Amino acid sequence: MTNDHTPLHLVSDEGDAELTTALRQMYAAPDAPGYWSALEQRIMDRIAAGESLDFWWAVPTQWVRLGLIAAGFALIVAGSLFLRSRAEQREMAYESVVGPAASGPTIAIREGQTDRQTTYNYINGR
Repeated sequence: MTNDHTPLHLVSDEGDAELTTALRQMYAAPDAPGYWSALEQRIMDRIAAGESLDFWWAVPTQWVRLGLIAAGFALIVAGSLFLRSRAEQREMAYESVVGPAASGPTIAIREGQTDRQTTYNYINGR
């Protein structure tokens, strides 16, 4: 791997000056001296009239029923998951109290084998 790095060169693109000028003229604020005061007056008149408009943040009335159904379904799912986790916690607590002791392995005690059983187990790899 070499350490030769070529410096980055920014591309100088002037763009479409004609288009830029046209867009600036199109979106520029009006030059009329009374524009801003007239705009303010229109806004204040509409607020004072209290017109009920469909605002972008308002929920359409058709969606309210569907939203309530979805919220109820989400509540049922969350509640059932909560109850399931509580039941599992209770079962684990019960098992830790009643279950087998974790002191070590349990060894089964059995009677000794005869010579014949010992030979048989040795040959069979037990």
